[in-house]
Amino acid sequence: MNSITENLNHIHSSITKAIANSKRVENSVKLLCVSKTKPKEMVIEAYKDGERHFGESYAVEASEKIEQLKELGYNDIVWHFIGPIQKNKTKLIATHFDIVESVDRVIVAKRLDEQRPDNLKPLEVLIQVNISDESQKSGCAVSDIDELIKEIQSCKKLKLRGFMGIGKDTNNLDEITAEFAQLKDLFNKYKTSIADFDILSMGMTHDLDLAIAQGSTEVRIGTAIFGAREYKNKTMNDVKVAFIGGGNMSSCIYDSIIKDYDAKNITVSGPHLEKLEKFKQHGSNITTDNVKTVEQAQVIFLGVKPQILTSVLEEIKNSNISLDGKLFISMAAGFKLSSIYAQLQTHNLIRIMPNTPAKLGLGVIAVSYDSAVTDSEKELCKKMLSHMGECIEGDEQALNVIGAICGCGPAFVYRFMEALISEAVRNGIAPNDARKMVEQTVFGSASMVIKNQDTSIAALREAVTSKGGTTFAGLCKMTEGNFEQIMQNTIQASLDRTYEFEKMF
Repeated sequence: MNSITENLNHIHSSITKAIANSKRVENSVKLLCVSKTKPKEMVIEAYKDGERHFGESYAVEASEKIEQLKELGYNDIVWHFIGPIQKNKTKLIATHFDIVESVDRVIVAKRLDEQRPDNLKPLEVLIQVNISDESQKSGCAVSDIDELIKEIQSCKKLKLRGFMGIGKDTNNLDEITAEFAQLKDLFNKYKTSIADFDILSMGMTHDLDLAIAQGSTEVRIGTAIFGAREYKNKTMNDVKVAFIGGGNMSSCIYDSIIKDYDAKNITVSGPHLEKLEKFKQHGSNITTDNVKTVEQAQVIFLGVKPQILTSVLEEIKNSNISLDGKLFISMAAGFKLSSIYAQLQTHNLIRIMPNTPAKLGLGVIAVSYDSAVTDSEKELCKKMLSHMGECIEGDEQALNVIGAICGCGPAFVYRFMEALISEAVRNGIAPNDARKMVEQTVFGSASMVIKNQDTSIAALREAVTSKGGTTFAGLCKMTEGNFEQIMQNTIQASLDRTYEFEKMF
């Protein structure tokens, strides 16, 4: 593993090379070392290598780190806040930071201005622009920039310095380049009329070259300097887990977790303690206090129905407890990441959609991540779900499709089995025997598919079908009945209902 010094040398070399390739002025791009979740010792090591600008995303954790370093004499560090801003954390941010790069709405600007101590110089701010136009990402919409600029300029304790943007997480480099170019154009537009408007913060470890080529004046690098963010004490024996709601799916996930980890580190909250006794019998804590449960946990599963989730999120929001470093995992159908963010003001969110065979460890779990979830948190989530079946990752649209195919799919398979059993009985087979033979047929067919990965399912079907034979005759009737169209209509109906739910929340 390279030292921080070696990593910094490599990053500065990469920045210099990217500047030269873009034919830009030497030293025109500043490095912001993203030290979120990293101990003060790592900051000190980078400081000794000449770094003075450090970025943090969690207000409580960062404020403690900043104070500790000032007590040690590191008073010339310029601290940048770069994460989503919760309204109840603006006082901490206004007090401890020099630059805030993620101002994206008027209420945040007003609070930062009101809470900036009088003895400090004006707080420098950047407007975070949502250049990728993704609902799960923070940032001001382009159409709202003028209003936000006007508000910031009216604040005596704020000084507007530029824009910040995050490119879409995609392998399509042309798409990222277009987003960076759009922000550069906006930057140039406002630079002509705003004094000292000279910071364009865009580009991270994976898209540094593209950002510099499009005019970035600051790149935000964390992983390539300090290493991947480690989720605190990655095993569940050190991470406190909470469940809000103890229903069937929470129970399923709980059973998966305790196969590897100590149940005493899990708390389950619900309105009726008597319904949570099964968790207590395993050694877990049970309570009716949702807020206390969230406050004491690092990973929180939201296991309530969508119509109840709104009130739970409002309860957490109104409690004003710190959500820094907490990971929320929701299993509520139709409740989008953006809807959860609207209440909690954190992008450390995951949505999962398990299907019922997960209770047997044979399920499919659709997983979608919000923008602040780290690789180590993703791995932790998948580890917790590992005894439930196969995790399939994707964006929220993929999650909807996976839900329609895999979440609803078992019901469609069961109905198909019911029809086969009914036909067997109609033709003289005893009901018990009919069920057994259909069970084995479906199980055996699925096993044939699983164990013959190099063979297409169409080829397996054709191997059973002799032209003019009995199987062929049955398949012809399926074709006459427009079977594929029926299935298309079936899945589309499930998807349409999903979209209706999304509009409700």
